[in-house]
Amino acid sequence: MRKLHILLPAALTAFALAAQADPGKNESGHGMGRGHDRREFKEEYWDGNCKVERKMDKHGNYKEERKCERPNQVYYQPAPVYVPAAPVPVAEPGITIHGTVRIPSR
Repeated sequence: MRKLHILLPAALTAFALAAQADPGKNESGHGMGRGHDRREFKEEYWDGNCKVERKMDKHGNYKEERKCERPNQVYYQPAPVYVPAAPVPVAEPGITIHGTVRIPSR
């Protein structure tokens, strides 16, 4: 029981000190990711039919290259076709029988 009274405070102190450690510092004591330690990086990805390459050196020089390929399949939509509207029939006064005989109205 006496060992538990000694080990418990020591373990809690060790965990508290570990929690206060700065996660932004590495073994050299310099911060990481805050602009102090620049590194080169290269990234490649596709944007549609274009391959994009991005590069940055440790001095901050940035370069982006795009190499585009011809599309594999192209679909051209046909042009719209104009269809004229049908003529509107004019109704004259009177009665027309089979389009040949017309009886005028009074």
